[in-house]
Amino acid sequence: MKSIAQIVQNNRRLLAAYEDKVQPRFLSRYAREPMDAAAVYRKLRALDPGPDAPARVLDLGCGTGWLARMLAAEPRYRRANIVGYDLSPNAIRIARERAAVERLGARTEFHVADVLAPLAGEPGRTDEIWVCGALHQMKDAGAALGRVAGLLADGGIAYVQTFAEDPDVNERVDMAVMAKMGHRVFRGSELEDLAEANGLKLGRASHAGMVYFCTLTKKSAIGEAGK
Repeated sequence: MKSIAQIVQNNRRLLAAYEDKVQPRFLSRYAREPMDAAAVYRKLRALDPGPDAPARVLDLGCGTGWLARMLAAEPRYRRANIVGYDLSPNAIRIARERAAVERLGARTEFHVADVLAPLAGEPGRTDEIWVCGALHQMKDAGAALGRVAGLLADGGIAYVQTFAEDPDVNERVDMAVMAKMGHRVFRGSELEDLAEANGLKLGRASHAGMVYFCTLTKKSAIGEAGK
């Protein structure tokens, strides 16, 4: 069975409705509470405010650019270069169209790219990396986290929204449905272990049902690399 993203990315009508209809309904079902793009942003930002004035920000698996565009509209990002990457040319086309309508300017860019392949820009220079609604669909989550570690600056932070089992809720049926749709549901310490194995350290985390939010930071070159 194709994942929701695979179905949506090839259907321009569904893509156009993704931010307002598809995403909120899907997230709310598994969060067990109302959940939309703004709520995802608030949940992640509440975990860690991040740097005061980030210079370079990446949105990996950006889809129609909802998160990157939301960031670009905030005063704290007025000097930041914000770049979104996604595999879907259709999604990137919509992201660019909406960024133009919102007059975000040249500092907000969107490009078609596989985030597991080399990306433009110098490694170790990114202040913030956002991976929202994407990690659970990537064919190699460990490699994706390794890419995040390589791109992050020392002192930088990654914000991740994905799906993980909630130890306080029996979700076996939902997890089976998610698996059939091509969505990985991380179990136990699986995501933390993957992060640690690929140069990252788990920061703060929270759950809303199966919707999981966390921050990741780069392990220091001295002292933590071997842990």
